[in-house]
Amino acid sequence: MSYYREFFSSPVIRFVVAMSVVGILLTIIWFDGYSAIIALIAGALFYAVAEYFVHRFLLHEFPRLFPTLYKGHAAHHEHPRDLNHLFSPVHYDILIYCVYIPVVWLLVRQPSIVAAAVTGTLLFQLYYQWMHYVSHRPIVPRTAWGKWMKKRHLLHHYKDEHTWYGVSHPVLDYAMGTHKEKGQAGTPMDRQAETKSPRNIAD
Repeated sequence: MSYYREFFSSPVIRFVVAMSVVGILLTIIWFDGYSAIIALIAGALFYAVAEYFVHRFLLHEFPRLFPTLYKGHAAHHEHPRDLNHLFSPVHYDILIYCVYIPVVWLLVRQPSIVAAAVTGTLLFQLYYQWMHYVSHRPIVPRTAWGKWMKKRHLLHHYKDEHTWYGVSHPVLDYAMGTHKEKGQAGTPMDRQAETKSPRNIAD
């Protein structure tokens, strides 16, 4: 239970949970059948795709696009067990959803669809955050899936930062060819990783 308390003590997790509760209530109130279910799935898929591309391109390959984000992620690679670098600052998520929700509204202009799509995104983000948290804490996942994903994420940290960008799923790693070690070197994160050993990697 201590790990659950630790996880939910993060401001960004509390924000996502609060938004998810509101989203679920609105989705139920405005529920209009299959269109809401499809929107919920689409919102989740959006985060699943964005997770990979943000991690790979903004946080690794093109650091000059968002240098502040890159520095924060580099610190996470340097101190992968440090809770201070495990979660992003909550104001980033607030800003993202202040942009994301109006964009979804402009695209569909239907409250039931907007609520369902945003809720799907929020729920998948919560799943992603838990998977990432478990990967960096001394927790043994209960499922084979969880153990496998934890091992891959730790390989990303301790063996080759140019592979296994997916934290919650491996689909885009296989599709984009980043599912196996490339052995590249030369970035600050690479040099930091060379000084560490892959401990606590789940079998």
